Amino acid sequence: MAQFSYQTVWRLAGPNIISNILFVSISFAHLWIISPLGSQASAAVVTGSRIQFLLMAAAMALSIATTAVVARAWGANEKDEASAATTSSLSLALIIALILSLPTYIFAPAIVSIFGLDEQTEIMAVDYIRPVAIFNFAFALTLTMSTAMRAISDVIRPLRFAAASTVLSIALSYVLTRGALSYEGMGIVGIPIGTGVAQVLIVLYFMCIWALRRYELTPIKAAAFDGRRLKQLLKIGAPAAIEQMIIQLSFIVFMVMISEYGTPAFAAYGIGITILSVCIVIGLGFGAASSTLSGQSLGAGNEEEARASGWAAMRLAITSMAVIATLIYLSRGFLAALLSTDPETQALTEYFILILAIIQPLMAIEFAIGGALRGAGDTRYPLYISFIGMILGRLVIGYIVFLAGGSIQLMYGIIIIDYLLKTTLLILRFRGDKWVGDGLSHVPTAVQSVAGVSRVAVRSYYQTHDEEPE
Repeated sequence: MAQFSYQTVWRLAGPNIISNILFVSISFAHLWIISPLGSQASAAVVTGSRIQFLLMAAAMALSIATTAVVARAWGANEKDEASAATTSSLSLALIIALILSLPTYIFAPAIVSIFGLDEQTEIMAVDYIRPVAIFNFAFALTLTMSTAMRAISDVIRPLRFAAASTVLSIALSYVLTRGALSYEGMGIVGIPIGTGVAQVLIVLYFMCIWALRRYELTPIKAAAFDGRRLKQLLKIGAPAAIEQMIIQLSFIVFMVMISEYGTPAFAAYGIGITILSVCIVIGLGFGAASSTLSGQSLGAGNEEEARASGWAAMRLAITSMAVIATLIYLSRGFLAALLSTDPETQALTEYFILILAIIQPLMAIEFAIGGALRGAGDTRYPLYISFIGMILGRLVIGYIVFLAGGSIQLMYGIIIIDYLLKTTLLILRFRGDKWVGDGLSHVPTAVQSVAGVSRVAVRSYYQTHDEEPE
């Protein structure tokens, strides 16, 4: 069982990891593109990116629900149901994105003001956020479709989307920001516009191919606004959405406290997270694989396989993230200098990289085990865990340290407590049996009734490629 699980996790996680690394490379490129403009511009990009992640939280939560529903249906050999759920997810993603975009655009100055930045940095941050709000729908649609494809073990097409989006995003952002030939560029606003245009082009391409029914998941018009499926997605996705909101809002509150230590400390925090996000996206890749296998295995009625895949994903994630974290830590000086020209920012960035390197094994556990729980449809417990870790482990203790006049280095180190709490609680949950029952409670009766009949979809990847798992 363990050998099969390791092989399956690797084959699903590999393309996901590459896709995530490509996505993160865009953030690296953004900081590199803007770095000649100084620490204020870097801080503005960090601030704008954090608001962007807050906007993305709803789409990310919906993607968790999409994985749980589509993977379970596919695992039960209900391909039409999987296609219908995908159609409903895309409709819901578009609606949610449009609802969130308007207030973000209008209230961008008020949102930025909570960070307590200097006037020039605030102006640049607003210029960054508004295009992000306009193009948010493109990201939501791309993420939802890529997630649905991964849920049926089709990990290659999302990788192609990610590769094309990365190349286009970086090229357009560079030209629009810095200029080329006789074009002088438009400054910081060119970054989100370039990235947004690239995502729109990818979405248009996907929609054309999808409408021609060339994917295994096909459009089901009747399911676009089907009340039962939308309710099911919202039921599973709501806790995940709240969890994402807690995470992103907590990040923002923590960043507000960090900003009180000055622009270099604030910029270093954002740059450090961007650098270590290479490790984070590796964990996300294993988390996506764990989620897919958990949902498909339970859909096929095999609880033992779902559990084994989760543990296998956790072990592989810990090993991979620890190795990459070590390499990045050894390169901390070069990376800090590459992404900032300010000596103080560079020094603080190097220290923050040390803290993030320490927590990589803990993050690996959170991604892999949390992914397995969410793939089973158990999205409530991860919500409770995130609340405990972020609110109690990070913000409350962070605020105490802040009031006591603790150093910025001590503030950075508080993150370790956050992850210690979360990983302990996640492992305790996964060792029990309640997450399996909670997951099944979210799945339509029609799908549950055939869940014990077939293990077809768990092996769908291998059948597609004329292979059999060992």
